[in-house]
Amino acid sequence: MMTIQGICPKCGKRVLHVNVATVVGMVDGVSKSRCISHSCIHCHVVLGVQIDHRAKPRSKNKPAPTE
Repeated sequence: MMTIQGICPKCGKRVLHVNVATVVGMVDGVSKSRCISHSCIHCHVVLGVQIDHRAKPRSKNKPAPTE
């Protein structure tokens, strides 16, 4: 069985592992969803971002004003 291995478009090294980070997806300056970012472990260029379907939904309630 042959494993498919990608090449980083920036540094040209094989991508066998990636750094994974949670980020917030923004639409017109407003946060809309929690996402996952994948980046190269060698040069840290972002290889992709996707919506995190397993994340808990963000609270839409605004905190009560403090007097």
